[in-house]
Amino acid sequence: MKRICFYLSCCVSLLVTAFADEATELREWHSKSGHTVSAKAVSLKSGKVLFERENGKTITVPLSKLKSADQEFLNKHFRVEEKALEALKPKEGKAADDLPFPLGKTTGEIQTGGQYSYFLYLPTSLRAGEKHPVLFVMSPGGGGAGNVGRYKAGAERNRWIIAVSKQSKNGFNGSQDAVDAMMEHVLDTLPIDEKRMYTSGFSGGSRMACMTSAKHSKITGVIACGAANAVGSKKQVVYGLCGTNCFNRTDMAHSFKEFTHKGSVLRYFPGRHVWANGELCEDAITHLNGVFLAKNESDYSEAHKHYNYMLGQWITELESGNAMRAFMWADFAQRYDFDHPSVTKVYGALESDEQNVLFVKGLYSIRDFAEKTFGKVAASQWKADPKVSAACVRESEKYEGSPWREVLLKLSEDAQKF
Repeated sequence: MKRICFYLSCCVSLLVTAFADEATELREWHSKSGHTVSAKAVSLKSGKVLFERENGKTITVPLSKLKSADQEFLNKHFRVEEKALEALKPKEGKAADDLPFPLGKTTGEIQTGGQYSYFLYLPTSLRAGEKHPVLFVMSPGGGGAGNVGRYKAGAERNRWIIAVSKQSKNGFNGSQDAVDAMMEHVLDTLPIDEKRMYTSGFSGGSRMACMTSAKHSKITGVIACGAANAVGSKKQVVYGLCGTNCFNRTDMAHSFKEFTHKGSVLRYFPGRHVWANGELCEDAITHLNGVFLAKNESDYSEAHKHYNYMLGQWITELESGNAMRAFMWADFAQRYDFDHPSVTKVYGALESDEQNVLFVKGLYSIRDFAEKTFGKVAASQWKADPKVSAACVRESEKYEGSPWREVLLKLSEDAQKF
């Protein structure tokens, strides 16, 4: 028995030695103040380097005091970024394949037990043993399985369930009853986090999403596409998406003058009265999810950790193919204190490009501009107001080379029906 214990002890010691970071070779290190020391770097912990001189004496120096080349060398040698990423990586857990509906597939029509029904999408990213956020969706012409598509990417990325009401539609007096029946059935059937319930829709469906948030105080936020009206509370966050030539563009500006939550966003995109595309809906879901988790980190530590890791990885993926979007999310991460190493790295790499900075500036500034211009004309006005049009053209000059220039120039034109 003693021999076995001794053998295991030796194996453990060998493994620890094999995976421990080795000291650097003896070399010269240079501080920013001009001092030089000849030593081996033995370790790098908590931002401090332990040096060992040739005579065996040790000194500890803050990493930040060294020249950037030495900092970079030490970070790479001691695998600082790799270790930081590993520490941030969340536990994946088992897929939630014990739920009554399959993951990754839009269901057929689900009956609520009465005269109403809905369609459901459970993302493959759902984990077992957790309660899940849900987004309730309404369409102006009545919902179908096809309405799930634009929300799928955001649902997968953020682990949100999507439920689409079939009967809720423009001109139907029972729309609110249909939505309420869907909500009740989803809550009875699935493990839903009732602090993370959201609504969305397009046109009249978006108005229904807002009205549902006004009726149900537990609704945390709304993704309003192509229309909006009053929500229930100042605590509810609204992410607005509207075509530049949508006939409800002035209505959106009027509505957003009343939305005071600092996380709310009004984002115009080139187009008429149309539902926002999948990329914009993915941004909206990710934004609302991040705003909630940033505020409730202490109660949602695992969900916050997953989001932080996901966001950092996503920013890295976006950097090479969509720099403006990558910079937008790096900026969002900094605003809401998500600390994935990629955030600072990508932000620093992309900040020097003026177009990236303009893109983020426009994302927040154009809402204020719209409220001060379109918010002062009739909410139902389609014909471009000459003063507003001139203001749009002037404002567009600030965003030369940015997508917001096109947005502002189109806002200067008349609205269109479809």
